[in-house]
Amino acid sequence: MGVRLFGAEPAVEPAWRTLEYFALARVLVASALVLSVAAFGAPLAARGAVELDGPKVLAGSLVYFALAAGLAMAAFFVRRRFMLQVAGQLAVDLAVISSMLVLGGGLRSGVMILYLLPLAGASLLLPTAAAFFVCSIAVIVLLVDTFLRQLQGTGADALVFQAGLYGAALFAITGLLRLLSARLAAQERLAQLRGRDLESQLEINRLVIAQMEQGVIVVDADTRVRANNRAARVLLGMNPNVQLTGQRLRDFPALRPLTEAFAHWLEAERAAGVWSNSVIQPVARADGTEPVGDLQLRARFARPPSDGGGEFVIFLEDVRAVEERAQQLKLAAMGRLTASIAHEIRNPLAAISHAGQLLAEETQAPLQQRLTSIVRENTLRLNRLVEDVLRVARREPPLGDDIDLGPFAEQWLAEFVRDRAVAPGVIALQVQPGLDVKFEQSHLRQILYNLVDNALRYASGRPRSVELIAERAPDDGGRVRLWVFDDGPGIAAEARNALFEPFYTTHARGTGLGLYIAREFCLANRSDLVYGARRELDGSSREGFLVRFARTGTIGADEHGFLDTMPVR
Repeated sequence: MGVRLFGAEPAVEPAWRTLEYFALARVLVASALVLSVAAFGAPLAARGAVELDGPKVLAGSLVYFALAAGLAMAAFFVRRRFMLQVAGQLAVDLAVISSMLVLGGGLRSGVMILYLLPLAGASLLLPTAAAFFVCSIAVIVLLVDTFLRQLQGTGADALVFQAGLYGAALFAITGLLRLLSARLAAQERLAQLRGRDLESQLEINRLVIAQMEQGVIVVDADTRVRANNRAARVLLGMNPNVQLTGQRLRDFPALRPLTEAFAHWLEAERAAGVWSNSVIQPVARADGTEPVGDLQLRARFARPPSDGGGEFVIFLEDVRAVEERAQQLKLAAMGRLTASIAHEIRNPLAAISHAGQLLAEETQAPLQQRLTSIVRENTLRLNRLVEDVLRVARREPPLGDDIDLGPFAEQWLAEFVRDRAVAPGVIALQVQPGLDVKFEQSHLRQILYNLVDNALRYASGRPRSVELIAERAPDDGGRVRLWVFDDGPGIAAEARNALFEPFYTTHARGTGLGLYIAREFCLANRSDLVYGARRELDGSSREGFLVRFARTGTIGADEHGFLDTMPVR
């Protein structure tokens, strides 16, 4: 990892870190030198060579240690003038080692091995030319000292040749160190780049997971949470800002269906030895949270293929959101269907109806009257089907009329009984006074028509066999609720999942759109329509259709209410 010898000071942290390591190594070498001189005298004196003055050598070693310590302190605590500090450290090394070489007897002292310290530092901290410049200084000192000793007759002729070999070796070592340092610098830059890319990718992944509508929980085999996102806490009914990491899901009693399903999946996968995905649909809510109603969750368990730490991922998904997406697809399909066939159906249907009326006027035979009646009923049924499909496909925004539910329901019931020729007393109406709702009147009329018509279809026809009860529920924030009951056999459990699906019907004369349209109108007015159970005063329960109106003033707001009654999904 090289830096420029001249120019701006480097601000790269690895360069300073390398300089710190280099200074620390110098302190260790200087301290070892001081200890060796103090313990063994002047060990650098060659055998049979000039005797060295022990106290002077010790004093020189102490000076070198002090300089090394000072330079190390500067490298660690003074983050300025990088190149000046590098030059100072290399100059101290060259000066001290060269002095030891000259005073210690030249090549025979073995001091030239210490030149590896400044050469290594220069190779790591300086560019190639500067590193070889430092090496050339060391080689020149080595050659000059050997040549002077040769002139003085203190050494053999072979020493010059050895000095040349040592110089060449120092140049080769410098080149090798420089090559290795360049490769290390390239690898370090690549590692830093990959590290930044990895950190960026992790941040993106965290951001994506945090913004996901799907809940994500990472747990161990004991259901202890390692990580989770906001959507998971919301789907579990918890405070979005609560700290769930570190807690065990099995400690929440309301999450027992989820934890039991996870335990069964874990046991089955371990027994099979193959990890795969598994899907369940528990209704799980956490205790001590705001009620969010009968929201259903779909959980999917998975284990990362390369995970060796025993971590598992639980994906949570709101079934309501999935159904809403499916509903949008159905609406789009219905819109295309309506646009393509409504006109084509209505024209021939009107012709058939008109021909049937003319035929009924001309004939008096009972059989023919019966046949014309069948034609008229089925044309009316087909026309009603087209009208219903058009009404839903248009998806017009509600007007949000202010309605006093008591007078409105009484007026509607009088019109309904008159038009349908229902016997008096069959339909009972019970409305608490002062129930004000915000709802488009035409939508509410159609909803009541569909629900009561459906109830009459299955009711016994006795007095009060169909009941409409409008009340304000104190346990539901004072919202207005409208119940529609009948004394019929009720809805079978297997039919409840598709109760509000379009074109689904259990009656031979039904179109399968009445309940679907009623719920669509409720959703358009920020209300809910479900099939639930009402708790009576005597402790019993009664099943029927329930319209749960939005609070007054919430039309147009993003408000959805859910019931703590029987789920129909």
